[in-house]
Amino acid sequence: MIKYTLSTQNFEQHFLDILCEIPVGDQNQIEVQLPAWRPGRYELGNFAKNIQSFEIYNEKNEPLKFHKITKDRWVVNCGDCEKVFINYNYYAVDFNAGSTYVGEDVLYVNPVNCFVYVDELIDQPFEVEVPMTSNQQLVCGLKSEGNKLIAHDFHQLVDAPFIVSSQIQVKQYESNNITFYVWFYGECKPEWDKILNDFKRFTNYQIEQFGGFPVSEYHFMNIIHPYATYHGVEHHNSTVITLGPSYDVFDKLYTEFLGVSSHELYHTWNIKNIRPKEMMPYNYAKENYSRLGYVAEGVTTYMGDLVLFESGVFDKKQYAKEFTSYLTRHFTNDGRLNMSVADSSFDTWLDGYEMGIPDRKSSIYTEGALLAFLVDVEIRKLSNDKKSLHDVIKLLYERFGKVGEGYTEKDYLDTVKEVSESDFIHSFYETYIAEANDLTQLLKEGLDYMNLTLTIEPSNNATNRVGLKGINEKDGSYKVVHVKEDSTAYQAGLSREDYVLAINNIKLSSNFDQWLNYFKEDQVELTVVRNSMTRKVLLGNENENQFFSYKVS
Repeated sequence: MIKYTLSTQNFEQHFLDILCEIPVGDQNQIEVQLPAWRPGRYELGNFAKNIQSFEIYNEKNEPLKFHKITKDRWVVNCGDCEKVFINYNYYAVDFNAGSTYVGEDVLYVNPVNCFVYVDELIDQPFEVEVPMTSNQQLVCGLKSEGNKLIAHDFHQLVDAPFIVSSQIQVKQYESNNITFYVWFYGECKPEWDKILNDFKRFTNYQIEQFGGFPVSEYHFMNIIHPYATYHGVEHHNSTVITLGPSYDVFDKLYTEFLGVSSHELYHTWNIKNIRPKEMMPYNYAKENYSRLGYVAEGVTTYMGDLVLFESGVFDKKQYAKEFTSYLTRHFTNDGRLNMSVADSSFDTWLDGYEMGIPDRKSSIYTEGALLAFLVDVEIRKLSNDKKSLHDVIKLLYERFGKVGEGYTEKDYLDTVKEVSESDFIHSFYETYIAEANDLTQLLKEGLDYMNLTLTIEPSNNATNRVGLKGINEKDGSYKVVHVKEDSTAYQAGLSREDYVLAINNIKLSSNFDQWLNYFKEDQVELTVVRNSMTRKVLLGNENENQFFSYKVS
């Protein structure tokens, strides 16, 4: 058994101290690996950059020789020792759903960030000794014995984040004889009756669609911050969601709270069990390339909101509002016309979670969700509404998820063909999934079938109408974030990272849009800073290449 003993002597500086004890038997040499990425975010995290000190010694406290062979892998010369002890610390200052954080009254650990392992021992049991005081609670999907967590292998261990704090609130509910825990950490005033009623409705509905639940209990672990944030990560029998600010969680952010919770619960089937073959099992040391992000994340994004609507948690107006957000993100990203969603799935390992260069790629979440919607509509049409995408994902769960086998892209397409009793999916795949093509007409037809209407109108925002997206800086200037190709702004020569200081010699004070609208009938001259050099830019009249306003009703 590999054991980890954690301590937080230096919480003001946000360091987590880790002592790892590894049995080596009669091996003269072992290789120790720190994960390079975390499941749920398909990019390299390079967590080794957060290690400050790293020492290795034997049971006699004698130092052992070791050296790096990759950025996060070490070769250790064991000699004749029976155990190796690795003593290191990890800088834990980020407090989002996928990170590790050390604070005065909270310890939040994602083991995949900071726990080293040995390949040959990955299937052995693991134990974690967690530091905690008598007034603190330990929240985790793993079974605990006092302040010790036990995992049957490394895969289970690193898929089980945990929180230690005295600021914990919890309620539970039952669904299909399974206990679901809803935990809150942070400044939070949960509206428990509303939460438990809504959560039980979408939980019951998801389990009904799949005919069962993969795990024996489940934990919604919510970290509420006083500042604006929104993030969720799925795990084996839990999810961690960060949301804020506190005062909006059960008001303006409640729809988002329900949306991310339903999304992450759906992941319990789709990715934690129904998993692409390339990721079965996960290889934590390098990229796990797959073209199926549009299923893993896209279908989950679509289903997360659809479940809330079909279970009665969302009314049609709420669902239309969420669908509007998909379409707005879709139409304002011209990368959807340059790179297919399947290729973008593969390329998450390159720049999938960054803005990247202008209009390079599509989003596996947004494009994947809209493609899932179109596939769902076609199945419903062909079956006279007797079948849907629900049946496809359920079959994938029965055939692959339940038996622990990975599925391929062909398996997904063949299952859609089987459920729909039609070969439409293969031409659809070649045209819209494997290639980048415009979806506008298909989306209008699909929405019409679902008794929803897509309205496209010029934006009320003047900057959008000239083809600009940006942010107001603290000094009042306008930072250009994106320029739509062939728009008025594009033709005038504006580019990303330009700063607009003035319009017609009037200094901006976070009011560029208002002045641009004021001068819409006049000649417009902008004062722009690019690479610390000032220039004048003449802006022409609005043309048809602009960021429109989209609404589903």
